[in-house]
Amino acid sequence: MKIFKKILRMLLWIIALPLIVLVFVIALLLAIVLCLGRIRYRVDTHIGSDTTAFIEIKYLMRLVHCVITYKDGKFDNRIRVAWMRLGKEKPPKVVKPRKAKKSRKDDKSKTLKSPPLPEPEKEKKDRLKPLKQAKAVLTYPDLKTIIGLCFQCLQKFAKALKPKRLNISGIIGFDDPAATGWFMGAYEAAAGMINLRQKIRLIGSYHEKALLLDIEAKGRTRVFSLLWPFIWLYLKKPIRVVLHKHILRKDD
Repeated sequence: MKIFKKILRMLLWIIALPLIVLVFVIALLLAIVLCLGRIRYRVDTHIGSDTTAFIEIKYLMRLVHCVITYKDGKFDNRIRVAWMRLGKEKPPKVVKPRKAKKSRKDDKSKTLKSPPLPEPEKEKKDRLKPLKQAKAVLTYPDLKTIIGLCFQCLQKFAKALKPKRLNISGIIGFDDPAATGWFMGAYEAAAGMINLRQKIRLIGSYHEKALLLDIEAKGRTRVFSLLWPFIWLYLKKPIRVVLHKHILRKDD
């Protein structure tokens, strides 16, 4: 009887092992395709008295297609995944219940206000937890290193999201002409250093407050390229110490 059980187990392993390997290989290939799949995006925005925006995102050759628009103060989005279309359904109509007749007893009970209940200790700790975490991070001995690593992470993310085509043009003016002059000086210096004068063209309005911008951007990137800066950041020891010691730690 024991021999038959051993033979049966061996047969099950012989049948199951190729299936397990096949599932693992398919999952690995799917993960590689999802991470290396290209994301294409297009942005067309006008900022001014009649602000409008159009954002289109395509992933895996339109397998995932998302369009976000803003017009007349209203947002609209259309999301399609393969053959399924996702969107907001109309909320069901709410039937308002009839108001019951008020009695004098109810009026008297409303006038007698109950004293406020004391805040539970657990809720108080949960409310103060973000403040404690922020204080712990700001008072961290090696805060400069943390800020430097976070800045490098943002630089890597911006580089991965860098558009292939970018055109920004407009007029900017503040209430104070000196503030406008300061901003335009900073813009000229930055545009000269990064060599973006052909892509970003701004004119200062020194006589009146103004904000008119036309932004056109088009580019492509990969999911892994967007995730890698945050993976790189987590691999740094100071970041892991701060996360596990001050942010992700569960207080007793």
